[in-house]
Amino acid sequence: MAGSNPSEIRCARPGGGTAPAKRRMPAISGMTNRPVLRWGLALLLAVGFKAFYSLAETSQLQWLLWPLASLLNGISTLAFVPTASGEWLDAGHGLVIVKACAGGNFLIASWLGYLWRWRERNFGPAMAFKAFAAAWLTTLIANALRILLIAHGQNDFAQITGLSAADSHRLIGIIVYFGVLSLQLVGAGTLMIASTLYLGITVLVPWLNALISGRGGIDVEAAVWTAAIPLAAMLSYGVWRLAQHAAKARRPSMKRDTA
Repeated sequence: MAGSNPSEIRCARPGGGTAPAKRRMPAISGMTNRPVLRWGLALLLAVGFKAFYSLAETSQLQWLLWPLASLLNGISTLAFVPTASGEWLDAGHGLVIVKACAGGNFLIASWLGYLWRWRERNFGPAMAFKAFAAAWLTTLIANALRILLIAHGQNDFAQITGLSAADSHRLIGIIVYFGVLSLQLVGAGTLMIASTLYLGITVLVPWLNALISGRGGIDVEAAVWTAAIPLAAMLSYGVWRLAQHAAKARRPSMKRDTA
């Protein structure tokens, strides 16, 4: 009815009369509670998986290692065979796929990345499993690329950069993992989200774990190497964006000068 006060509107009761209308809870309430619950649960699962991965034997990670060895054997000249310890050996190239090659940390970061990319979808077991399956496939591709580069390019990379074989090995892994994670997140806050996830899983969580367990700290050299590529990428992107803004700011003044 025109002129009625919205706060005084009544609803008809089934038996006659009127009853106060139920007030809806503000939409923002549900919007704030659900994401907190979702990401709290996701981070809890990620920490739990990281704990499992750190304690697991190599034989317990064959769901990551066996497909990796099979893929490499199928697409390259590498010939990995299983060993009694659960590792995979290519004696001809002097390569061994060990537990660290499973890419557990990258798998966690990739899984969280897919959850972030699909954050507008309904969160539940099906979506979480789909994100994990996608992360498993992404990890398989990243690991295969990393090992191929190490097998066929590590020595050349070490000679060009002047790095040791160990540092070249480490740097190739960081570049591949961070690069693939960034490509996975294209269009979803690429560099910032990729850097946050990568550094959080590979540096922040190990540091917090060492602090809580009383170990005192982590390998500083390894942490510096790990952080260097994401930080350099963000710095380069920031400089590029500043250059773009500066170029746009100069265009109006240039037009006025030529008018």
